[in-house]
Amino acid sequence: MNAVNAPNLLVVYHSVDGHTARIAERIAQQLRTGGAIVSVAEASVAPSPAKFDVVVAGDPIHAGQHTKELTAYLTEHAAALRQVPVALFQVSLTSADRDPEHQATAGGYVEQLTSATGLEPRLVARFAGALRYTAYGRLKRAFMRRIAASGGHATDTSIDHVLTDWDEVDGFANDILQLTRSLAI
Repeated sequence: MNAVNAPNLLVVYHSVDGHTARIAERIAQQLRTGGAIVSVAEASVAPSPAKFDVVVAGDPIHAGQHTKELTAYLTEHAAALRQVPVALFQVSLTSADRDPEHQATAGGYVEQLTSATGLEPRLVARFAGALRYTAYGRLKRAFMRRIAASGGHATDTSIDHVLTDWDEVDGFANDILQLTRSLAI
């Protein structure tokens, strides 16, 4: 793709502890490397999706819920989002476990969001997140350590533990590029 016909994409996200922002930036970088023009914005200040060719939206799951910030953005811009292809990613500790029960739970989070907002994403990715122990307060650190231990994940709270498969993130970005190319045909 050259700059004249490069697709214009929006990556809109909300991040609680910073890891989802890191994933959003990684996706944006991969899209730029693939020739797209990419704007990245936090959901609370993101522009209307109306002027973009494709929208990529993502946020983390906390306490079994998508964030109110991304949900509000998707709800507020529902009409415009029905006019452009949307790719959705969610980030959760649940997605770190590949067994059918955890995958069904992670899929349920997607269904809750799409049902609540009317969003019909063309692509969906569910990424494992990170245990950002050093960013948590004392109570959240203890709570997350307990959750991690029950799932067999790292419990050393003196360091952060990234569970994200970056190759999976890059693959999702490549799928988005394929989607944008199919729209140009």
